[in-house]
Amino acid sequence: MKKWSVVAFAIVAIAVAAFFALRVNNTPEGTKVIAIANLMSHPILDTVQENLLAELRREGYEDGKNVRIILRNASGQMQVVPSIANELVAQNPDVIIAVTTPVSQAIKKVAKCPVVFGAVTDPIGAGLITSFDRGEEMITGTSDAVPYDEQLRLIRRITPNAKRLGVLFNPGEAASQYGIKQLRKYAPEIGFTLVEGPVSSTGDVYPVAQELSSKVDAILISTDNTVAAGIAAAVKVAVEYKIPLYACDSGSIEKGALAAVSAGYAQVGIDTGKLAVRVLKGERGIPAITAKGSELYLNKKAAEMMGVIIPGEVVQDATKVYDEIKE
Repeated sequence: MKKWSVVAFAIVAIAVAAFFALRVNNTPEGTKVIAIANLMSHPILDTVQENLLAELRREGYEDGKNVRIILRNASGQMQVVPSIANELVAQNPDVIIAVTTPVSQAIKKVAKCPVVFGAVTDPIGAGLITSFDRGEEMITGTSDAVPYDEQLRLIRRITPNAKRLGVLFNPGEAASQYGIKQLRKYAPEIGFTLVEGPVSSTGDVYPVAQELSSKVDAILISTDNTVAAGIAAAVKVAVEYKIPLYACDSGSIEKGALAAVSAGYAQVGIDTGKLAVRVLKGERGIPAITAKGSELYLNKKAAEMMGVIIPGEVVQDATKVYDEIKE
């Protein structure tokens, strides 16, 4: 049985390679090929992808006109990420844009062309680059590292009496591992006791948030793709139990968390697109960059539904205030 499985796999692999070879051969000579791989669909990653595509269009790279853009999304299935990486490399693109840490790591392992990563929190820790100060020949990108100390101070400003802070995160995500280390470092300095709520899948978000709600004064979502994909469940718990729900990204505020100090993810997408354009024009050795990370996002409707009054001076400092919760 195993022998037949191996044979079947080999046949499929040969067919896939032949298919992609044919597609590459059908690409008109001189047409640039841009491959984009994303981990899943949720507010943060959707915003990054939409804006990097918009930036490519602004720079004159239009799919079907003068470039071929190949989009792949792993739909949150980590086990298919290596397959997507191999498939994209087989299409011999001019650049691969990899969104999120696990996708970037998988692409870097097999890529034969320049790679631009986007929305990677800790690219040095993830082994993508060795320094922000010097460029590397075949890889560059944008970090979305959050200023966690500023995030905790924002929570203190809005809910000054909060002492026990629940954190929803997936310990299996590299970005979350970085985030929880930062929170453990800064929380005691700012007067919080952390209560960690680990999840392993989006389906865990509701029950873990529900359990946290009886133990803490507020809940924070770290920069975590698993939890961000389940943001609706976290918001549901926050509204049901009247507990403030904070996030570390602007997309989750639009979807119903009440406040965040965040990198602007639209800007992360734009910056990632700009780097890709520089690569397409032949530039190499471009240093990676960190997105601007001190923009303040609020959702007044979410605050109202969670029983929180946002102080006027905080509202005055906001970069953007939402008055509704987007479905």
